[in-house]
Amino acid sequence: MVYPEKIEKRLAWRIKVASIEINVNQLHNRVNFVRGLLVPLRKDGLPVGCEICRYQHSGCKVIAAHDGVAGTKSFAEMYFKTFTIDILGQYYEFWKPKDKEGKLCLNRAYFNMYIVNRRTHGHDKLVSIHCDPYEENNEGSSLYKRGPHLHVQKAEHPLPKCHFALNFSELDNILSSIDAMTEALKNAITIVQDEVLIRYRNLRS
Repeated sequence: MVYPEKIEKRLAWRIKVASIEINVNQLHNRVNFVRGLLVPLRKDGLPVGCEICRYQHSGCKVIAAHDGVAGTKSFAEMYFKTFTIDILGQYYEFWKPKDKEGKLCLNRAYFNMYIVNRRTHGHDKLVSIHCDPYEENNEGSSLYKRGPHLHVQKAEHPLPKCHFALNFSELDNILSSIDAMTEALKNAITIVQDEVLIRYRNLRS
């Protein structure tokens, strides 16, 4: 995809101001914040399990949500029940070491919704909200990946691969702090709650 030169230049500098960072000793506070972020998706406000895992391939710390007992599961196999029957949620954040002083930067924050597939006894991705603040590629759809963006997963190819940026005009502000990024993610998750979970719940009632 070709972008007008003016847009390319305007967006190119924005990655330089990305500052989605915390200290390693703030991770446990972040865990509690993630729990609060996801509670509205649970039936009767039940708490969401959440823990810090180590991703051995890159030294990242992973914050992953689950139903309460993670056991030995990988973060990619952790899910939590929502207030809608047959709809599962998944949320995890990758925090990558930035320096030797204990600084971590948010490599990605992924929120996925799955629908139970009774035919295969598994579950299929429905929609996703992803965020890759430090996406290095500065061309094409990678520009849309830095802020929260929507994937329509349960659709024919190539739609699941498309990145629908939700805050494209406010990207510079969203990349300025963890608080700004979290607020954008919270708003995006609320949209999924209202437009996906509630509609599927009403469909089954």
